[in-house]
Amino acid sequence: MLGRQWRKEARGTRVTLKRNLVVFARFIRLLSFLYLVIQYIQVRDRYEKATVIPVVAGLGVFYLFMDWAIYRVLPRRFRVISYLLMGTELALLSLLVYFTRSSPIFEIDILFILPIVNIALWFGMREGLAFGGLTSLVFTSVALVSGRINAQTLPGLLGRYILYISASMILGYMSDVADRETEEKAKRLVELTALSSFATLFDSSMAEELVMRNLGDALARSLEPDVCMVFGYIPEEGRLELVYSHGLLPFESEMAVPSDYGLMARVVHGGETVLVTDTDREPDYRQLIRSRRLRSAMYSPLRWRDDVYGVALVGSEHREAFGYIEKEFMTSLCIQAALAIHNSRLYADLEDRIGELHAIFEIDKAITSAVDLELVLQEIVHMSVGLMNARVSSIILLDEESGTLKVAAAHGLPPEYLESGPFGIEGSLAGRVVREGRPIALEVIEEDTRCKYADLPEMAGLASVLAVPLNLKDRIIGVLQVYTGERHRFTPHEVNLFTSLASQAAIAIENARLFRSLEEIYIGVITALASAIDARDPYTHGHSARVTEFAVRIAENMGLSEEEKDIIRYASLLHDIGKIGIKERILKKPDKLTEEERREMETHPLIAARILQSVTMLEPVMNLVMHHHERYDGEGYPSGLAGEEIPLGARIIAVADAFESMISDRPYRKALPLEEAVAELRRGRGTQFDPRVVDTFLGMLERGEVGLGKDEVGKIIYLEDFYGDGMASST
Repeated sequence: MLGRQWRKEARGTRVTLKRNLVVFARFIRLLSFLYLVIQYIQVRDRYEKATVIPVVAGLGVFYLFMDWAIYRVLPRRFRVISYLLMGTELALLSLLVYFTRSSPIFEIDILFILPIVNIALWFGMREGLAFGGLTSLVFTSVALVSGRINAQTLPGLLGRYILYISASMILGYMSDVADRETEEKAKRLVELTALSSFATLFDSSMAEELVMRNLGDALARSLEPDVCMVFGYIPEEGRLELVYSHGLLPFESEMAVPSDYGLMARVVHGGETVLVTDTDREPDYRQLIRSRRLRSAMYSPLRWRDDVYGVALVGSEHREAFGYIEKEFMTSLCIQAALAIHNSRLYADLEDRIGELHAIFEIDKAITSAVDLELVLQEIVHMSVGLMNARVSSIILLDEESGTLKVAAAHGLPPEYLESGPFGIEGSLAGRVVREGRPIALEVIEEDTRCKYADLPEMAGLASVLAVPLNLKDRIIGVLQVYTGERHRFTPHEVNLFTSLASQAAIAIENARLFRSLEEIYIGVITALASAIDARDPYTHGHSARVTEFAVRIAENMGLSEEEKDIIRYASLLHDIGKIGIKERILKKPDKLTEEERREMETHPLIAARILQSVTMLEPVMNLVMHHHERYDGEGYPSGLAGEEIPLGARIIAVADAFESMISDRPYRKALPLEEAVAELRRGRGTQFDPRVVDTFLGMLERGEVGLGKDEVGKIIYLEDFYGDGMASST
């Protein structure tokens, strides 16, 4: 287990540290040995060389051997070898004191402190004091044998004893402090090593169940318990559900316990790890399994800040199987797992929010880019179903003048509900939303008897509904609703999300309404301008309207889109607006125009462009108006464009304008007969006019699809009215 690991690590660290102290001791012994040699040389004549020299030499050899031995001894034998070496040093120093008794070397007894220092530094204050006492006893014995104890030397001896004891106490205390720090570092090292080895097991992108299973595997491998269990906490139901188990029988692996059961309550509500060294002495302990009798256990919450996600439990059949180290490790590992679960939930929630924001953005982009009201309404109900995972969605709009509601669009509803007429605000869920101005969610639709269509839930298989108002500043323009097929309790987040969609939908609906109103005003202004232009000349009265009719019919036959046809319609109505800037005498001149007058007349497309360019909405129209007098061969005006360079709408208007002018009276000529006008179009095919447009228009004439003018009672006169059925087909 972890306890054995950190003790082994601490023992190895201590041995390494104490071996490093040899460097310091080596320097001190070197100085001491040099001092001893110098002192001996000075008084060598006083001693017997046969006894002293071997002892001095033995000390030198001993110091060399000690350096060699300390660095090579195994950690488990370090203590024994250390005591043998220090005992040998003590014996050699004692012999030296005895052999130099006739003339003691000055302060030689100071050298006895060296082995004391080593023992105190290596093994702490207790063993240092014991070895200091032993050294004092040995020194006293040697002093007695050497005859050095008397009344004069007694104070000096007492000073040596104090020095030996003081050195062992001070250095031993320092060693104990260093040992405690070393052990603490070793504990942390083992704990961090174990935690780091499991760090990759907890990924924020993992599912909660996988995180808990990895936690259980990590605890089972590192703590080696007889039993390991990890429970997931379900606060709404007040219970813990077994997610991972180790050491249990198969029938025990399906387990759920109340969160207030035994020690579980203390762990879940207290949020702290509980260590039980003896389960028989813990009154709150409850056995969770029958297959094993657990004697010691640890419970640790999977807790991050104020949230508890589960409980981990390890147990052993032996008492005191776990200690402080195991408790701290398990707590740290459970915090890691809880943080991973917390981040996993945040990650999942963030992904959901990003998905919702993306959906809202796409919905907003889709509905705000559309200007057709019906299309906007259909987009809203369609996207509401996808966003809220619903079966049915509907938009009910409020008629503020009549105070009634009407289903304007729906997805998933039967046609009869869409075709139903308006209904009052009273007696309906939508009306209640309008009156109260707030969202209403019903988990069970049948519980609200005010539902407008009482048979709808049963018929369509609907269970729950969420209705929110379409708010626009300080007024409500309708209600947006979604229905689910299964019973569902809408969360505050879902209500807020749907309300956000409704706000965007209200803006889009109002924009579409405003666009429709603006379009109506725009068309009215264009019609008025065209009428003002035609009113200047009685010969051209109704010209713009007839050109518009011809051009739009051509566009329809050429398969152009509705948007393109609208642009051609408005451009046809305004194609001569530039004539406002042309002198009236030129417009009404009955004779052929002079060159100067012709050049002035040819400026009317540019005048039109200057008039229209200030209106952004008319920008597509302006391009067609400016170029409707260009020729297909490039000889036209004002830009001399040719072929496909000329906008298609301008080429269509050119044919319609030319034909209408030819069959109408002008100040300088009478209307051409129809056959001459048709022949003129054919002559200009490929030079003045686009061949494809001419062919399309002539085909329409042959089929009688074009109104050519009005008789005295305002009846539209068609081609067959000129030629008869037979002539129409032959022209």
